[in-house]
Amino acid sequence: MTPHDLAPFVTAFFTRHLPAERNASPHTIAAYRDAMKLLLRSLAAAVHRDAAALHVEDLTPERLLHFLTALETTRHNGIRTRNARLAAIHSFVRYVLDSEPALAALGQRLLAVPFKKAVRPVLGYLSDHALAQLLVQVDRTTPAGERDYLLLALLYDTGARVQEILDVAPRDFRLVAAPFVRLRGKGQRERLVPLLPQTARLVTRYLATRHIADAERAPLLRNRRADPLTRHGARYLLAKYVQRARSTHPSLFRDAVSPHTLRHTKAMHLLQAGVPLITIKDLLGHADVKSTEIYVQSDLEMKRDALVSAGTLTVPPRSSRRPPKDLLAWLEAL
Repeated sequence: MTPHDLAPFVTAFFTRHLPAERNASPHTIAAYRDAMKLLLRSLAAAVHRDAAALHVEDLTPERLLHFLTALETTRHNGIRTRNARLAAIHSFVRYVLDSEPALAALGQRLLAVPFKKAVRPVLGYLSDHALAQLLVQVDRTTPAGERDYLLLALLYDTGARVQEILDVAPRDFRLVAAPFVRLRGKGQRERLVPLLPQTARLVTRYLATRHIADAERAPLLRNRRADPLTRHGARYLLAKYVQRARSTHPSLFRDAVSPHTLRHTKAMHLLQAGVPLITIKDLLGHADVKSTEIYVQSDLEMKRDALVSAGTLTVPPRSSRRPPKDLLAWLEAL
């Protein structure tokens, strides 16, 4: 049987299927592109041909497993990254199956390559005191400091993913009575998230001092070169202020703090304030309430640990009497 060229499937997958048929976000397309680039390099090295000359049949389960192993051993990727790359490849394989049924046997074998079970990390979040200490580290007298403070305030107030905040444009805010912001999450799903009045004032002041029009469609937060702030830049800024806070309050910042930690913090604070789980789900933009239940489980564990550490009066104190010499006689006398 004549082998099937891989290149036409790859180009159609990225130019037609993902953007037009699935309406995938630019971030999803970029993540899938990176996975495919790594896979093509691995296959090209294995068969000693250029990537453009590869065949679909060159992608065997054995070579896919070799590629995934190399991600962990050579590139030192974690299991979650390994699984994300595999998910992208599975998506491509399903597209190939739909396009060319003759490749069904190979495709099913590739789809059978399993994901690895990853250890779920402990859900970290900041206390009210720790959050206040983090925010106070920002020098708000400078334009850069005002931007950084707004970034942290929006991440916490909305409980949004960092990319959702970085994509927000001035036109996405309503800053009058009952202020809110329109966020675009996974799967291009939009949601409206209320803003606290003080956060709305921060945005209003930022727009005024930067002379930014309310209808502006470009991202609100930018770096010193006037380019949109990236996830790497946001993580760098947060790490800078966490390090400052840790130097004066090490007990409050024992664990690593990422932009996602502020999302967890908002969710935990809402839960502890008695906000219903279904409302938290909608605010966070979860597609399923099961994704939100991890906050309930984490909160229960913390409460249980607190009760254990505090002790309980229901446990009777140990008797100071010596045990009887004749235990059977003692039992008989009960």
